Amino acid sequence: MKTQKVFGSSLKTLIPLGLGSMLFSASAGMAQEFNNSVIVSADAVNYYFNDDKGQNHELGYQFGLEVPLSQRWSLDLKYLDVNSKLKNRSAESDVDFVHAGPRYNFNPVLGFQPYAGAGIGDLTITRPGQQDFNSTTFNMNVGVKYLFGSNWMGKVEAMMIEPTGSVDNDLALSASIGYALGRRASRATPSAFTQEVMLDQRNLDSDGDGVIDANDDCPNTSPSLAVDAFGCVILDADQRRQLLQVRFDFDQSVIKDEYQAEIEDFAVFLRRYSETSAVIEGHTDSTGPDAYNQALSERRALAVMNALVTCYGVDPARLSIVGYGESNPVASNRTALGRQENRRIEADVSVQVFIERQR
Repeated sequence: MKTQKVFGSSLKTLIPLGLGSMLFSASAGMAQEFNNSVIVSADAVNYYFNDDKGQNHELGYQFGLEVPLSQRWSLDLKYLDVNSKLKNRSAESDVDFVHAGPRYNFNPVLGFQPYAGAGIGDLTITRPGQQDFNSTTFNMNVGVKYLFGSNWMGKVEAMMIEPTGSVDNDLALSASIGYALGRRASRATPSAFTQEVMLDQRNLDSDGDGVIDANDDCPNTSPSLAVDAFGCVILDADQRRQLLQVRFDFDQSVIKDEYQAEIEDFAVFLRRYSETSAVIEGHTDSTGPDAYNQALSERRALAVMNALVTCYGVDPARLSIVGYGESNPVASNRTALGRQENRRIEADVSVQVFIERQR
């Protein structure tokens, strides 16, 4: 039949276009999706009747309403009106058609979004002087839409309309313009590719410490360091200690050259750990009066303090001295060797430091 030829020819053109659009939709684009808002549309329609209805093919108009149901699915509602002349007669028939059904919206490509849907409808043809035609229909449609501006949409569509009990199908080809209600300024909806990139970014570990950025409270950590669950370096406590002992000749408070290196090492420790302070303790052997030995022990402690300050740059505010005279011997004062051990100054500084744990 002639209508079938037109319908078949149209499908041969539309199906490859529809399939091509679907293939394009499998790849991700940066275009905006159109199924986020209620869309109203006005269409120009070319309605092709199959031959058993005895109607000429005519142009008509159609109103559409698309209601979003989810990210991909929407409800498609249509009303179509066509005035068609009966074949071999001048009288016109009034054709009314309504459609309702779900529609699936594919990923957009370069701003174009293909879709496909199905549903049921009602077709009524009012014929003057003849019996009216009325039938429930099963409908299938494919199309593609394009959003321009912030709210406007253009669309082309092919719909196959199959009346109940009919051998042949009708075909409606339409072009429309639509408006998205309540749509804000254009905002890109993440495509499949964009969502994948976003997912990858959520799992991104920029500093390579084994904790993703979303959970990393300490970014830019070296991957060679051990970190906790929040991406912060694990610190191990370590106790650092520096001792200083300088011995003096009998009845002397002059520092001998052999102790300069030890004094310098002590100064380096103090400068490295600036939060530390030191008490320099002076001592003597038991030779001589107690009062004299007390003063001598203080002079010995002061001599070492002055060396730390003037020769090695230690802040004097971090140093203090105390003299113990002969009261704290470390060896017996009955022997010359013991008395030599007791003529001394001592200082003991310790600090707790935290060391970054290596992997």
